[in-house]
Amino acid sequence: MGTQAKWVGPESPARLTVDAVENRALALREYLVVYRASVGPRRGRRQRLRELRYDIARLQAWAWYLRATERRPAWWRLLHLLGGWFGAGRQERPGRRHQRRAGIQRLSAFSVVDRAYAAQIEDFQGRLLTLGLSHPPLSEERQRCRRLLEDNVERLRQERDRLTGEAGRVAVVCWLLGRLVRVRGWLGLNKGAARAMDP
Repeated sequence: MGTQAKWVGPESPARLTVDAVENRALALREYLVVYRASVGPRRGRRQRLRELRYDIARLQAWAWYLRATERRPAWWRLLHLLGGWFGAGRQERPGRRHQRRAGIQRLSAFSVVDRAYAAQIEDFQGRLLTLGLSHPPLSEERQRCRRLLEDNVERLRQERDRLTGEAGRVAVVCWLLGRLVRVRGWLGLNKGAARAMDP
């Protein structure tokens, strides 16, 4: 699950969050392939596969929404408005929520996205740790790389804090666009789906 989108800095907060979500979706897709091919107890396997696909679709949906943030096309403005209306006042905490009808526990949309941001922060911190193990003095290039990584960690932390106040909007966006992503997947149209609604 080490594959990631190519990173070059410095990055804007929007680009950082898109990369974080896409990297997480890619990691989950790779895990899905491995899990599906693994040999083990079949009990709960189908449900686990369903949950992974569901989480991947929600991450793709949020990446789709984030990528359009700067241009703000008509569909984005409508979705943003709906997210504000129907998601207002919704409070979320990272973790799982229980679905009574299904009798299962599933991550909320907020938790799925929050974990993506957290994973990217941990990746940057790991790179910083690796740089810190280098014998001083650091070259100018390595010092520049360290500053960029530190800036990216701080930006992502700020975005993660801001996400908490957007929990309701995250839920609405992932619910609506996530269903569209899954329908496209059934039709075999998800290749490049994140750009499908670009004007």
